[in-house]
Amino acid sequence: MLSQSIILLKSHRRLWETKITNTLASRPNKTAEYILLRSHQLVGTVLMVFVCKELTSVIRNVEAASHKTGLRGMAGNKGAVGIRLEYHDTSFCFVTAHLAAGHSNVEERNMDYRTITNGLHFLRGKTIDSHQNVIWLADTNYRIDLENERVRALALSDDYDALLAADQLRQVIDNGDAFAGYTEGPLLFRPTYKYDYGLDTYDSSEKYRIPAWTDRILSKGPDLDLSVYSRAELKSSDHRPVFALFRASVRIIDHTTRLALSRMLFDNVTSTAPGEKLDEKLASLAFSNEPRELPPPSTDEAAWWDTPDHPNGIIPTEKMPDTSRSHPYHPFDSPPGSPSSSSPSSSEEELYQALQAPIAPQPVQAVRRPPPPPPSRAKKSTENAGAPIAS
Repeated sequence: MLSQSIILLKSHRRLWETKITNTLASRPNKTAEYILLRSHQLVGTVLMVFVCKELTSVIRNVEAASHKTGLRGMAGNKGAVGIRLEYHDTSFCFVTAHLAAGHSNVEERNMDYRTITNGLHFLRGKTIDSHQNVIWLADTNYRIDLENERVRALALSDDYDALLAADQLRQVIDNGDAFAGYTEGPLLFRPTYKYDYGLDTYDSSEKYRIPAWTDRILSKGPDLDLSVYSRAELKSSDHRPVFALFRASVRIIDHTTRLALSRMLFDNVTSTAPGEKLDEKLASLAFSNEPRELPPPSTDEAAWWDTPDHPNGIIPTEKMPDTSRSHPYHPFDSPPGSPSSSSPSSSEEELYQALQAPIAPQPVQAVRRPPPPPPSRAKKSTENAGAPIAS
């Protein structure tokens, strides 16, 4: 899966899509074919997501959204574009952004980040943080708080540690002001901004900007493992583009088995025996709130688990209590006598197989109440005789 972030004019978007698609198709010794899954643009910022063609059948719920931050949300010269998708049963969100410029505008950039995370929405109320895995690839515009000549000298000597110590983005992450929970790979390449066009020299114009790592890739998610983080030596811009390679663990759910298990658990809970009320059965499923007796706390001289009866906390297996029937019935137990109650394992596969076995219907004997006796005529006449009559 590839994602590409580019800043460009809207009229050039299709040209970039065609160019990248053709480049992927013409690469030598290719083992897979990539196609454009989705692209989205906000003024000069566009995000493209390419995927391996054979994976399109397991990718679903693809959406795109954007959010403006320029001129307090009225202009799209600054802002973000996001594309989200679900690969099998794992969600991903890719975000590109162009944050506030200016060397000293750190708080404005922090505010842009908060505006984007709070304001960029997908369908059904999904936000960036609704996803299991999130990757930002953006022109963050964070700078390096050192003198210009000092930064240039450290960059040319590849002294990255001294530059990182003054990097604004690392500082705001450490302080929790922005990108909380995100991680970034090691910066083992020179600052990517700002170069003279077509050259390897940093900005020599009248503005003489301080070099910085403005272009960054950050990620958040338990399933992502960063393999490569570097920059490309392309000289068609005053930035050097950065790229990263992630490996992701993807969860795959058997939805047929899951649905069958859900139905079986629901039937186990809602089915009642003759004479049993559903309310009483549900009440019996509640866990006990009685406090359990706890051992005394450990001290420097003795540990709570080290007792004369159990030295070093070792309990012989033959003395361990049988807890297999100590807990009340709960929804994940199979009812007595059901095919799955004799199963030696509670795996989903075995439960699913048990569900496929035919279940013989159990006859229920209907109990009919006798009809009430008819009222006595003599009694009714006596009652009527003693009743007052209005005249």
